Amino acid sequence: MKAYTLRKKTDTEEYHLFEGNFTIQPYCITKQLSICKKMNKTESDRDVFKCYKEQHARIQIAEIGRQVCGICVSTLYSTFGD
Repeated sequence: MKAYTLRKKTDTEEYHLFEGNFTIQPYCITKQLSICKKMNKTESDRDVFKCYKEQHARIQIAEIGRQVCGICVSTLYSTFGD
């Protein structure tokens, strides 16, 4: 099952989504680059949320709004490969 983590880029204050996999819930390991490949995990000092399932990530991102990278968000609504 995929796990999602949201981080805020320090210099632009734009939020980016990182995809990963659950290890033993509620823990997960996320990739080093955001889904859009425009942010490295080291470009932020904290997680906004970590290890959320897809539906919960969608709700939290909708509450944050336009500051979340559109490319990252669009992957949560993609039907490719489903």
